[in-house]
Amino acid sequence: MKEETILIVDDEEKNIKLIKGILKSEQYQVFGALSGEEALTMLPDICPDLILLDIMMPGMDGFEVCSRLKKDEKTKMIPIVMVTALDEKEHSVQAMNVGADDFLTKPVDHTELHVRIKSLLRIKAYHDTLLESYREIAEKNEKLQELERIKEELTHMIIHDLRTPLMVISANLELFQMDGENLSEKQLHKIEVSVRNCAEINQLIQSLLDTHKMEEGKLNPEKETVDPAALADEVVEQFSTQAEAKQMSLSFTKPNDIPSTRLDSNLIKRVLTNLLTNAIRHTPKGGTIEVAMDLVEPEKENICLRVRDNGNGLAPQYHQKIFNKFEQVSLKQSGVISGASGLGLAFCKMAVEAHGGTIWVESEGEGKGATFNFTLPL
Repeated sequence: MKEETILIVDDEEKNIKLIKGILKSEQYQVFGALSGEEALTMLPDICPDLILLDIMMPGMDGFEVCSRLKKDEKTKMIPIVMVTALDEKEHSVQAMNVGADDFLTKPVDHTELHVRIKSLLRIKAYHDTLLESYREIAEKNEKLQELERIKEELTHMIIHDLRTPLMVISANLELFQMDGENLSEKQLHKIEVSVRNCAEINQLIQSLLDTHKMEEGKLNPEKETVDPAALADEVVEQFSTQAEAKQMSLSFTKPNDIPSTRLDSNLIKRVLTNLLTNAIRHTPKGGTIEVAMDLVEPEKENICLRVRDNGNGLAPQYHQKIFNKFEQVSLKQSGVISGASGLGLAFCKMAVEAHGGTIWVESEGEGKGATFNFTLPL
């Protein structure tokens, strides 16, 4: 255990010797300084655990010394006990105002001095232990962040490299489709399903890559003036075949007065694509999916797009978590999400917010369907 260090600051040497004598029975390393200036000069070398500081000294008095120490980040946590022959209350109040931790009057009572010192040193030891623990945690956290960064970069590299073999698989499947005359209806159906799954994997890869770019601040929406209703209509039309295959009703409603606005059409198409993919995945055969677009009342400064289904629904406690990529593992394990929908929703949130919009989900609970909404400013 480290020997505790005490610095006594008093302009009279006899007072320093007196307090040293009182503390002789304890295992303290005691130093003395005959002025405030000398004390400040000694501090970096001795690093005291406690300072006994006389108030009335020529030149720099105890109040000024205490004030300086408490304003310095390196010394502000050193306990300071102000010691003076004065017994007026205003001096004790002033001592506390400049940051002193305790106050003693001369002549110093031996027992009181020992009690005050032990109490303050114990508090200082607790603080030092906490500070050391904090430093260790900060160092470990820094190492973890570095490992996380390396892992993210490696994952990003692997995800990026997955695109090449996926493109080869998809291209070969499309060639088989073109040679459909020599294939049975069952074989063509399986190829069609495989092509669709390749497209979904590619969409997931792109979402992961763009999410990474957004987090790094490297992906900015490339905005252009777009007709949002036409954009949404195009995406909904792309899902008509999938909806028919599951005997679902898929509709799109919009008012006639939706104005053009500036947005990144590629990003917003993918947001709507993810939401429709999610809806089809979680809606049973014969279900209903409704896409709607309107202007947000009363200012009509925002467009709102809604994707409503009558599928599995979502319990209220998951309404916020569903958009957080760090919650995806636990949500998948609990069966709340399936497939790539979770990461797709995390991408949707980033893409919508990059446009200055908001995204949220409404659902009364499991089995009662869900409505995913997002707004885009005009």
